Amino acid sequence: MTPDRLWFIAQRRLQYEGEARANVLRLSAIGVFYLIHLWAYLGSEGRLPNWGFLQLAETGAIDRRFHIMATLLAGAWVAAAGVIHLMLTNRIFPRWISLAATAVDLLMLTSLLIISRGPQSPLVVGYFLIIALAALRFSLPLVWFASAGAIVGYLCVLGVAKWPATFGRPADVDVRVARYEQLVTIAALAVAGVVIGQVIRRVRSLVQRVDERIGAA
Repeated sequence: MTPDRLWFIAQRRLQYEGEARANVLRLSAIGVFYLIHLWAYLGSEGRLPNWGFLQLAETGAIDRRFHIMATLLAGAWVAAAGVIHLMLTNRIFPRWISLAATAVDLLMLTSLLIISRGPQSPLVVGYFLIIALAALRFSLPLVWFASAGAIVGYLCVLGVAKWPATFGRPADVDVRVARYEQLVTIAALAVAGVVIGQVIRRVRSLVQRVDERIGAA
């Protein structure tokens, strides 16, 4: 068996197992971040007692419209994860499923950032989590896609922040960040993709070396 064929077989198995783990982590992350949002929203509405340092948002800081839109996005995201779970449970595993799942992650996160504080939102770190999830599938093209998609998504968020009126957002709230911060974030996303890509290359090299040693033995 050639090294490329061996890696293809090993990569498909790792990709299947990694997709299942990534989906569990995806659902966990959505649940954790939504609970944090819900905590902050209820606190801003005055429905929770003021717990001092546990108060996540000032009164009136989060409006009902944003809460409803965030809830709908979270629900759609969970529904997409549910479809992936059903496919994996029934052993339906097309090669494009990882690309589709990553594209949904990028679309949902970018949409959430656009309706919130844009590049000022701490949810920007979600792009790094999406790139990290790509590592679980052990696919270099997927890592490239996730990295490029994260950068494009972040650029879209920057564009909406710079030209809010064009996209129907109120122009009286400035959510732009300094150009220095923009470049640092873009560079960090690119470096994260390169580092994870190197990890996958090392794993592939290890699989080939093990095969050669077994063959020699």
